[in-house]
This record gives sequence, C-alpha cells and structure tokens, in this order.
Amino acid sequence: MCDEEVRITDLSHLSAEDFKHRNTKFLEGDAHYDMNQYSLSVQIRHDIWAVRNHDLRRVLREFPTDEPLVDQCAHWMHAVVGKHFFPDANHRTAIALLRQLLRENGIEPGKWPIERTKRVREESHDVRAALPPIRMDTLYERDELFELWRAYFTDVLKEEYTE
Repeated sequence: MCDEEVRITDLSHLSAEDFKHRNTKFLEGDAHYDMNQYSLSVQIRHDIWAVRNHDLRRVLREFPTDEPLVDQCAHWMHAVVGKHFFPDANHRTAIALLRQLLRENGIEPGKWPIERTKRVREESHDVRAALPPIRMDTLYERDELFELWRAYFTDVLKEEYTE
C-alpha cells in the first residue's frame, strides 16, 4: 500500500482527557518527569489537568486527515510537542497517543528504534526552542520542527507506508 491509501482518518477514539490521562501516567510512573519549578507532584497534576479541553479538542478536530501518513505523523508531533501543553513528557505523550491512533486506524506502527527516537526528541527540543512559539492557529504548520519529525517518520514507518 502506498501512503496515499493509508491514513489516519478516525480520531474519535481520543478525547481531550486522554491527553491528560497519558501525561499523568508519565508523572505517576516515571522518575524522569521534570519537577523543575514544582515542589509537589500534586502541583504538576493540577497544571496537567488545567490544560484547556477546548485546545486539546482543537488538536483532534483540525488534524489533517487528507494528508499522507508520514506528514500526518509529523503534523501530530508538531502540534503536541510544539504547543507544549504539559509541564513535561510532551514528546512521550505525543508518541504514545500517535501509536494508539495508528493502531485504531488499522495501521501497525512497528518498532521505532529507541536510540533514534531519543536523538530526534533531543533535536526536537532544540528546534522548538529556536522557533517562534507554536500557537493554536499554527498547530499544523510546516516548519523546521515538522520537517525534523517528517524525516523521522519516513525512516521508522514500514516501507509499505512510505514511497
């Protein structure tokens, strides 16, 4: 199958609360959640759950369902990582939810090499820091952050999903 036939078209399995639940799981189960300005995890939990549901629903509502799969994956990462909704674990949250979306759309994501994923995550932090802030009206813009993630997904998705 070529990438024009395989796409994420159904996002109905995800809700705004799913973003928050996923990020909270990283807080609760991960010693690597950055507590930088927080003294208590209850403060972080509050900030996670204070993210506007409307904004998270907009990520889902405006997702480009008509684009090729590799671009969709890059757009997803750009939106979630670029907007940086949560105090920490935005990359992990975005990847976990993207893999869920892929499966729910009948697309087996395969294995994504951990070291390659860590490297692109680090690059993503640097690229995002050099860009103007991602706003709600630029969630799905094509910029350096999008291109970084597009190259990653071109590498890691099965050959049948890329040309």
